[in-house]
Amino acid sequence: MQKRRLGRTGLQVPIVGFGGTWIAQLSQEEASKVIRTAFDLGVRYFDTAKLDGDSEEKLGVALKGCRDECVIATKTGSRTKRESLQDVRESLARLQTDHLDIIQLHGIDDEATLAKATGEEGVLQTCKEARRAGLVNFIGITSHKPRVLIKAIETGEFDTVLVPLNVVTRQALEQLVPLAKELDVGVAVMKPFSAKTSKLITCLYQPSLSLLSDEPELHRMLGEDKNTMARSALRYVLSQDITVAIPGVQSVEEARVAAETGNEFAGLTEEEEARFIPRSQGEWCRDCGSCLPCPEGIDVAAVLRFHTLAERYGLRTWASKLYNGLEAKADKCTGCGACENRCPYDQPVTAMLKHAREDFKQP
Repeated sequence: MQKRRLGRTGLQVPIVGFGGTWIAQLSQEEASKVIRTAFDLGVRYFDTAKLDGDSEEKLGVALKGCRDECVIATKTGSRTKRESLQDVRESLARLQTDHLDIIQLHGIDDEATLAKATGEEGVLQTCKEARRAGLVNFIGITSHKPRVLIKAIETGEFDTVLVPLNVVTRQALEQLVPLAKELDVGVAVMKPFSAKTSKLITCLYQPSLSLLSDEPELHRMLGEDKNTMARSALRYVLSQDITVAIPGVQSVEEARVAAETGNEFAGLTEEEEARFIPRSQGEWCRDCGSCLPCPEGIDVAAVLRFHTLAERYGLRTWASKLYNGLEAKADKCTGCGACENRCPYDQPVTAMLKHAREDFKQP
């Protein structure tokens, strides 16, 4: 499998990794088969977290005989020094290793949390102490918000970022990925098969590569059967200037599809490049959530997210279904401008809501 350099860590990492979230649902025997299948097909980057059930324990057992050949990245969800040292020691024990390749600050989705985590009494200080003690080699950070990750890597404290990126979630490509390259920060990608369809991240494939949303428009974009769709979606992510894509898998078949896609990847075809180009290049919402809350109870971010699916990616029927499921729609907008005043991207949010209202109007 093709390898890429993981930023200033200097680690050469195969382009497809292993997300450990879903193996918590398996027995140890089943989980080991899935993990070893991925390993045998060239996967060497294994990502997990304390919060992913018993994923760490299962990875520790399965990788015991080949630990030195792998990059293991786990996470701490703690925010303070007092809490986080125990996280590191417990992760080491569960993973049956004497060191972590990467410890990541988990789910830092707003600037206030980032400030707390990186402050004098924050979790970052523990991670740095663990690094000095030889318990971890590198420090990363994970977030669903590229804007927060930009603030994080500008501090110079983080060696890697883990961020969502897929065919309909491309915000990371605008500023974060170029800045990470400039600062020599490694970029790992989570949720290569997921879209945010409400207030929650919802998998297009449930739980991982298994098709959840059987929308005809998604089939036209990605392929007729679930494995073809998974390969297409993963190929799009691999074509970007990132280091490693980390799909979550929970079966031998899923591990095989993901790893084989990485083994076969040599760039997108001209047909794929044309299919993945956004249909609209104009104003679009970055889905940062800064516009909320709305005085009228409109989930402004969701409205504009669904309009992006319709207008930018041509997923109009699916987007209309999602929009019509909202309790408060864009027609409740009074034009007060509160959302627009909070937008860090200076987008004409009120006009965008009006546009969405007209586009989604029932015939």
